[in-house]
Amino acid sequence: MMHTIKLQVNDSIYSQVLSFISQFQTNEISLVEDRKEEDYIVSSVEEVQKRVFKAEQNSNFVSVDTFFSDMDKKIEAL
Repeated sequence: MMHTIKLQVNDSIYSQVLSFISQFQTNEISLVEDRKEEDYIVSSVEEVQKRVFKAEQNSNFVSVDTFFSDMDKKIEAL
């Protein structure tokens, strides 16, 4: 029998939580991840700087093609 636990984890400890969970065998635990996806549109220079710094620290980048494709979809939705 498996139990389900829903956690909301702050970005500051997210990688540590995933590391801990990955120690278990796949027949013991199953991870269903619902990651928050940040919007490309920001309201301040400070927010841009914060996101760039965070992306550089986490090596979390998207390709130029993906970026412009997503921006085109956002513009079309306006």
